[in-house]
Amino acid sequence: MPDGGSSQIVHDTGYDIWELFETGSAFPSTVFINHEMQVYDQMNNAGSWSIGSRMDQMLEDCGSLCEGEGGCTTAAGDVNEDETLNIQDLITMVNHILDSSSLADCALEAADMNADGTINIQDLITLVNAILGSARSAQLNGYAEIEYVSSGNDLIIQIESDVDLAGIQLSLVHDTQVDVELKDNSHINQDSHFQNGITRYLAYSMFNQPFDGRTTEILIQSAGKLNMNDIQIIVADINGDALNVSHSQGSQNYQSGPHSFEISKLYPNPFNPSTEVSFSMPTDNHVRLSAYNVQGQEVDVIFEGAQSVGQHSYTWNAASLPSGVYYIRLQAGDMITSQKALLVK
Repeated sequence: MPDGGSSQIVHDTGYDIWELFETGSAFPSTVFINHEMQVYDQMNNAGSWSIGSRMDQMLEDCGSLCEGEGGCTTAAGDVNEDETLNIQDLITMVNHILDSSSLADCALEAADMNADGTINIQDLITLVNAILGSARSAQLNGYAEIEYVSSGNDLIIQIESDVDLAGIQLSLVHDTQVDVELKDNSHINQDSHFQNGITRYLAYSMFNQPFDGRTTEILIQSAGKLNMNDIQIIVADINGDALNVSHSQGSQNYQSGPHSFEISKLYPNPFNPSTEVSFSMPTDNHVRLSAYNVQGQEVDVIFEGAQSVGQHSYTWNAASLPSGVYYIRLQAGDMITSQKALLVK
């Protein structure tokens, strides 16, 4: 629970929320955000009648998606709302994931079969199982290592997993459409769609048959210069559960399972004179955690030495430095990331 009590959703340590939502140079006491995460209204000194009135109007504008009893009665997976789970629902869901057509309202709710708020390869595999009447296997808790290898003008994505794969979803940013090809696995369906600079790709079995082996290669033609940060990938097992993954390209390893290379928290910020710097490491490595001023000069070394996989935290005391903007910089091998900090005395 944030400071201020259970009715408070966000505790703003500075003026970020004020800058977003201020009305009449005052802090709004209530900001209404609708089901599409858009600001519907904002009020100062809102009373219970005003709040209730706005919420009733929001529900009315939302329509069937926000109705309670008497609202959506569509069965999970019945995305074409014909009261039958079949190949039509499968094709409709594929088109939505690839962004070639879009679902809305009750159909969108029916497509989110694992109720995680996102429609993706996991929901697709779950729908296949529902159509086939397949029972769910025991929790697999799979893990996969994903490596990105440039081969001339092309990029090869190599996936090695410890459980059978049943589906892959790719989204990659490129100026033009690129051809994505799954090697071998002739029984696996492959669909792709290009729109607004993003190529979306799905590989799955309509009969939920796993891939040929636990080592899989995907060839992306004319994409040899792509960085792994330009690609999003989800790998799913036969239950539709996403595997924990690690990503590597050359000497860079930005994520292993739940641990990514990042400065995950800087608190408080602004600060005086100390702040806690938290970061995570995907592999064991030698790190240098330091602070720089706006002129790019290193003004302090917070920590330097060997660091293991996982979360770590160190305190930076800037009592000897003047007020101003600084940058916390984390370096491990070729990997570098930074975050802005504001010292206010």
